[in-house]
Amino acid sequence: MNFLALPFMRIALSAAVLAGTALALLGVFMTARRTAFSGLAASQASALGTVIGASLGWHWGAEAMAWTFAVVGMVWVAWLSRSRRTPADSWVACLYVVGAAAAVLVLSKSPRGESETLGIFFGNILTLTGREVVEASVLFAVVAVLVALFQYRWRWLSVDPGAAEVAGLRVGPWNFFFQVLFAAAMTLTIHIAGVLLAFAFLILPAAAAFLLARRVRGLWLWVLAATPVLTTLGFALSFRWDFPTGPFVSALLAVWALGARVYAGLRGEG
Repeated sequence: MNFLALPFMRIALSAAVLAGTALALLGVFMTARRTAFSGLAASQASALGTVIGASLGWHWGAEAMAWTFAVVGMVWVAWLSRSRRTPADSWVACLYVVGAAAAVLVLSKSPRGESETLGIFFGNILTLTGREVVEASVLFAVVAVLVALFQYRWRWLSVDPGAAEVAGLRVGPWNFFFQVLFAAAMTLTIHIAGVLLAFAFLILPAAAAFLLARRVRGLWLWVLAATPVLTTLGFALSFRWDFPTGPFVSALLAVWALGARVYAGLRGEG
């Protein structure tokens, strides 16, 4: 049987492709900033907000809590990283540990803790409804428009923030605008796909694109092509071989990034 013959698979695939591609576009900037671990830390903060909201029986409230926790976490890390006596990575790791540990502690007091843990951290993408497809469509449209409008500024801030500030670009507000958008995209994608697959969407397509593209335009083309193709392939193969869909797609994205690294190495560009 073709997996697309099943309505719930079509819904899940549509939501995953739209939300995953939106997050992968933002992942280009996170990769350029060399702050991939920040994305993982933000995902844990967002997961903590989701856990607290879910424990209170909220749906939209849970997403609002997740977005708030992600934004506050990123602002908190940015403030702590001003210290010159400790590396910035220390505070990113601190946010990661706080988010992950607190989420597990809250879930340990939930009557459905074990099942909710699996759903939040590893995703339960096959249980999505049409509402998640609408949410993912809005997310993709907003991210695509904003990246098209502001990609030059955000790319400049990612590659050379000092030069951007000297040139008169208001670094603080533009960075905060990006972090708010990133937190919203990460929060919604975690709600749809779980922490593991959301983080894979954020980092791995962009990492492969940086290895494969020769020009900036190529980065966007690789991300826009590879993310939906690999997601669809992951859905098809996981259905055929009876594997969990989210972890299987995550593994496939990792294999893609590793393959790009090997290819770049063979070209002498890795």
